[in-house]
Amino acid sequence: MRGALGGGSRARQNAMRSGLVVLGAAAFGYLSFRVGFKPYLDRAQEAMDDTTHHGSASGAAAQPDHAGEEDDVATSKDPAVVLRD
Repeated sequence: MRGALGGGSRARQNAMRSGLVVLGAAAFGYLSFRVGFKPYLDRAQEAMDDTTHHGSASGAAAQPDHAGEEDDVATSKDPAVVLRD
């Protein structure tokens, strides 16, 4: 009788350990993907931001006093540059 109760506890521990290993492997894979493809992901994000930013003509018409600065805002990573407008 005691072996059956202990076996259930051991099975639960093994299942929890396996789940933890799977979650750790998934997290490691995700982080590896992000680090390995970071340059490509950054370029894709900048390209999407450029098309969104340059695609609307109303943005340039709404702020005529900032002529020629839209490229600085789109490529800048500085929060102060983005927030000043």
